[in-house]
Amino acid sequence: MSRYLLAALVGALTGFCTAPASAALDGGGSYLMQGFYTTPGVLPPTAGGYRAAGSGVGKRALLTNDSVALTPDYPESFSVDYAISESRLTASELAKYRSAHQAPGAVAGSAADWGPLIQLPVAITSVAVPYRVRLASGQPVTDLDLNGGMLCGLFSGAISTWDQINPAYSRTPVTVIYRADGSGTSELLTRHLNSLCPQAFSTSNRFATAHYGPLPGHWRAERSDQDLLARVAASEGAIGYSGPSGLDISSNAQVARVNGLLPPTAITPISLTQIPPPATAMDRADPHKWAPDIANPAYGYAIVGYSYLLFGQCYRDPQDATALRIFLLRHFGPNPEAGNDARLIAQHLIPLDAVWKKAVRDSFLLSTSPLGLNNPSVCNGIGRPL
Repeated sequence: MSRYLLAALVGALTGFCTAPASAALDGGGSYLMQGFYTTPGVLPPTAGGYRAAGSGVGKRALLTNDSVALTPDYPESFSVDYAISESRLTASELAKYRSAHQAPGAVAGSAADWGPLIQLPVAITSVAVPYRVRLASGQPVTDLDLNGGMLCGLFSGAISTWDQINPAYSRTPVTVIYRADGSGTSELLTRHLNSLCPQAFSTSNRFATAHYGPLPGHWRAERSDQDLLARVAASEGAIGYSGPSGLDISSNAQVARVNGLLPPTAITPISLTQIPPPATAMDRADPHKWAPDIANPAYGYAIVGYSYLLFGQCYRDPQDATALRIFLLRHFGPNPEAGNDARLIAQHLIPLDAVWKKAVRDSFLLSTSPLGLNNPSVCNGIGRPL
C-alpha cells in the first residue's frame, strides 16, 4: 500500500481531513456575513477561506482557539485568529477569557498569555422577517405589516393562526422557523422582543433559550440563515428571521414591514448611525464600549444591530498581524471608494460612518497607540498561538 493511500485511509477512519498549513489569518463565524467575507477582495490574499458556522460557534472558536468548532464536518487544525459575530461578547465570556489567557489571569509571558481581546463593529445590519402567508381566498399576502404587539404574539406563540393578525388571512397555523444554533440574528431579534415583551422573551443568541416556555411542536429549527429561508419559502403559514443578504429587502412580498418600514439600506436613515464611538482611552480599551446596546431604536427600522470583528491585539505569528492590519486598513480607511463600503452595500449591509472609522484607526492602527495591533510594549513575546 502506498503511503498516500495509507494517509487517505487514516484520514477517513479518524474523520479528519488532511489540511494544508495554517494560512495567515484564519477564522469565521456568522452566517449573516458569509456573503460579504466570501466576496473576492474582502479578506487579504494570504488569508484562509471564511468558515461560516454561526456567531456563537465563531466566538467559542476564538475564545478557546478551537478550530474544529469552525470545521465540524471536516475537522481542521489551525490557530483561530478572528471571529465574526452579531452576538456580542458577554461579560462572562470576556471574564473567562481573561482568567485563562490574559495576564494577570494567565502567567505573564507564558504560552497561555494570548493578550487582550478587541471587539469592533464592521457594519450595521438588520434582521429581516420573511414570511409565507395566504389570504382566505388563497391568494398570497404581499403586504404584511407587523407592529410590536404582532411580533411578540407571533414569535411567542400567543398568536397561533394567521387570521388573528387579519380576518382576511387564512386560518393557517403560524409556524415559526427559528435558528437552532447560537445565532447573532437570534440575539438581535430576541433583544428587540425582550424590550417589547419581557414577560415572553429574554435576550439570548439561542432562540429556544430566550423564549419562555416550551416551543410549539410544529415550529421548526434550522442551523443557518440560508436553511431558514429555504424552509420559510417551502412552508405555508411560516414566518422566520434572517440577515438581509439572502433576500430582496425592498420587496414587501418577501419580507414583512415592521411598523410600516422595510429593512434599511445604505440610504435609509437609521438610529445606529447617530451613536458615537467610545471617546476616552479607558473606554476604547473596553471591548464592551464598542458594542452599544440598541434594543428598540427611537426611529427607523426596529430590528437592527452591528456585526462585529473579534480578534486579539497580539499575535505570535507576525504574518497573522500583517494580514489583519491589511484588512483593517482597507475596511476602516478614510477613503470609502478604496475600502469595502460598496461590498457591504451589495449585501444590504450599512457601512460605518467616517467618525467610527477614524476612531478605529486611531485606537488600533496607530503605532503610537497602546491599543495598537501587535504593539511591542504590550505584545512582547505573547499573543495568539501559532
